Amino acid sequence: MAKIHIFQRYAGYENVVTNNTLQLFARIYNHSPTQASILLNQITGEEIAIGIEINQQQHGESSVPDAAIVQRSFKILIEAKVDSGISDAQLLKHAAGFGDESTKILLLVTREKVDGKHEANIKKKLAAHNPHIVFKNVTYEDICLAVGGLFKDYEFEMKALVDDYIEYCNDAGLSDQSKYLMRVVPCGQSVDVNRKYAMYFHPSDRGYTKHSFVGIYDDKRVQFIFAVDSVFDVKLKGGKLTKSFIQGRQTDEHDKDIVEMIAEAKHDCGYDITDGHRFFCGKEGFDTNYTKTTPGGIWGARNFNLRDILKQFTDAKDVAEQLKGKEWE
Repeated sequence: MAKIHIFQRYAGYENVVTNNTLQLFARIYNHSPTQASILLNQITGEEIAIGIEINQQQHGESSVPDAAIVQRSFKILIEAKVDSGISDAQLLKHAAGFGDESTKILLLVTREKVDGKHEANIKKKLAAHNPHIVFKNVTYEDICLAVGGLFKDYEFEMKALVDDYIEYCNDAGLSDQSKYLMRVVPCGQSVDVNRKYAMYFHPSDRGYTKHSFVGIYDDKRVQFIFAVDSVFDVKLKGGKLTKSFIQGRQTDEHDKDIVEMIAEAKHDCGYDITDGHRFFCGKEGFDTNYTKTTPGGIWGARNFNLRDILKQFTDAKDVAEQLKGKEWE
């Protein structure tokens, strides 16, 4: 069954990108102004205080009032781009929209970073217009990284919101998180077959986010990891295998393993996967022990951004080794 998304995917492209990003900010603010402030601080590199400050007996120039309630002013103007070019003239016009705010930030959001010389030129033009304006260029990937670690696992609704925004950016080609994503899949009865062939299957119409690694999960832990080499939709009829290429490397090297896995899944697990299933094929898999510490198992597949867990990694073998002994909730 196709996954239902929080952020829309299908209407006018650039307007939808802007709307979805603003929806993200608004939902985070409604949940917690403090976390919204943290997010804006990370994105802009400036101190953005959302909400009021309450101070007792704060010294003024000539007196000490009993209390002070202060709200500091700031304004962030955003220009979001996807494929259209960047207009310096348009940015200068936006700069005219600032007033007497104490903090003025002009934020340009793009798919890729603006060239260094171009960025310096924009800053020079803005400084001539208004030296107090801070110009910042961030990418959609920067936003994904900033929101990715903002909420705890128990904040289920907000985690789902953030995960769907990251998936949206990945699906829309705004940022490529797939190279960092490990999809942890509960395998149960098929775990030995998945491990033997370094392969995972699920119904072809099941939604998922593009990812580079698969973690085979059973008994409250990720036991085995492989890198995705090829993805095919498969049909086996009368001993003849037909494949529809989906992503990765287009090859026939996995054919023998696919046929054998179909047979073993039927014999060992009672699964008929001869048609209507998508196969995620790896070249080689590696044992690991990445343990879930909270009660209960996982209801379905779960994506992990490995950059949130590991400082750096090279390949599936390295990921498996580094995850041994680590825990998650």
